[in-house]
Amino acid sequence: MERHTYIRIAKIDELIRKKSYPNCRKMAEIFEVSQRTILRDIEAMKDSLGAPILFSKEKNGYYYGNSGFSLPELKLSEGELLAVLLGADIISRYKNTPFEPAIRSAFEKLQLLLPDSVSINPKNIDESISFDIRQTRELDKKSAKVFEKLTKAIKDKSSIEINYYVIGRDAMQKRVIDPYHLRHTQGSWYLIGYCHLRKDFRTFSVNQIKGIKALPQKFEIQKDFSVKDFFADSWGFQEGGAITKVVVRLDKTIARWFVDRRLHPSQQMVENKDGSLTLTFKVAGTNEIMRWILSQGHWAKIIEPETLKKEIRDEAREMAR
Repeated sequence: MERHTYIRIAKIDELIRKKSYPNCRKMAEIFEVSQRTILRDIEAMKDSLGAPILFSKEKNGYYYGNSGFSLPELKLSEGELLAVLLGADIISRYKNTPFEPAIRSAFEKLQLLLPDSVSINPKNIDESISFDIRQTRELDKKSAKVFEKLTKAIKDKSSIEINYYVIGRDAMQKRVIDPYHLRHTQGSWYLIGYCHLRKDFRTFSVNQIKGIKALPQKFEIQKDFSVKDFFADSWGFQEGGAITKVVVRLDKTIARWFVDRRLHPSQQMVENKDGSLTLTFKVAGTNEIMRWILSQGHWAKIIEPETLKKEIRDEAREMAR
């Protein structure tokens, strides 16, 4: 039996069990299918599942002749149930976005397939597997409305005008943007779009967009644009800057923590005889990788470029002050 058919049958079972006496016309409207499809579902429930379905002329609807009937339970392995729970946790990141109602509806349908009780031992799961998923910064009501307008503008390929709060300058800026893509990363939502002021692509934090207005002009997505390529050379999510070769030597004290980690697609690694690691990266812009290097303390030494060496020295002096 196909999944969508079983979901429909589970809902039919729920309607009959509530003694609402649903008929084919009513259920066809609910599921947006033909009455013939509903009749096939009813017959399948009778023939394949042994459902004691009867039709009441007085109530003009179906009912169960035997109240003890129940649909066969859908059995999930512990791993499958864990996947469902993890999926629910990830989907919670979409709270207050236009996707939330559809996702919630999908999970409600999924719940119809689950038995009334499922045996699972959370302790055993915690002992064998865990997930570190960064908590999303929840969109407030104003940002949620901005998000909704952004999704519509992306769909309609409509340019927008935004009032954007620039944290570094503690100031508001008005920008005209061609919105291309919404990306969730590092616990927040970001807009990727073509900025008419900078004549280039930029990222904008959705929470920092304090006003948005749809413009009448339409735009075409540039053929050479790719979200994957856009972030391919970034250390994290901030794009921009020339491709720079960065070489870092990690002292043996911390090298063992990185020997089996891939920090960037361009990463090249050399294990030195003294136990240290030499890592080479090619990144677009150095601001983010500089912060990572600083986080490793004196155990990380910059080999090149000289410009990054100077920036880190200057930053260290400011930190010491």
